Amino acid sequence: MERLVVFDLDGTLTRQRGGFDLLHTLYGTTPAGDALMDRLEADQLSFEEWCRATVERWRTSGITESDIDRATRAVKPKAGAPELLARLHRENVAFGILSAGIANLATQFQQYDPDFVRGNWLQFEDGKLSGIEVGVGPDQKGAILRRIRDTRSHTDITYVGDSHTDTEAFVEADTAVLFDPDDRVPDTAVDAADTVVESTNLGDVMPIMMID
Repeated sequence: MERLVVFDLDGTLTRQRGGFDLLHTLYGTTPAGDALMDRLEADQLSFEEWCRATVERWRTSGITESDIDRATRAVKPKAGAPELLARLHRENVAFGILSAGIANLATQFQQYDPDFVRGNWLQFEDGKLSGIEVGVGPDQKGAILRRIRDTRSHTDITYVGDSHTDTEAFVEADTAVLFDPDDRVPDTAVDAADTVVESTNLGDVMPIMMID
């Protein structure tokens, strides 16, 4: 049987818990970001509307493609992540990235040849931020993982994530690993996981993947 390991991005492959929050911090738009988050949590905006309003705020602030490129280089990988991804690549174990955050921030992991990177992609025109392609919402990972499974017969899927947005993916995966849970992770996510790894080193999930 083929194997596929799917990772969440923020808080799993990277140290920062949220790509949107990271960019707000870098570009001084945190107050506007907090106000938009309040509207999202009050159901005044859909996730797609929230993404587009957030990017519009960045666009009017003059953020460019070069700014985002610099931000991707500032992203710190989780301890053990480069070694684990290199090991998967070396052993020809397919892996992918599935994120409800900013997919552009996964650029540094392209060197390990992921099968796919699914998320929300910032778009540019003439070097300027122009919009966002909204591809993964916080409650859509299970459905997306199901569609990925439909294209891969006889594939055993391990999913590794850290937060509430991973709950549906945990349910869908053959093996679900809740890694370094964030402070807000709900009981539903804990219950849906097969294993909880209370560590900040992603290398500690290797035994679960039968990688010694």
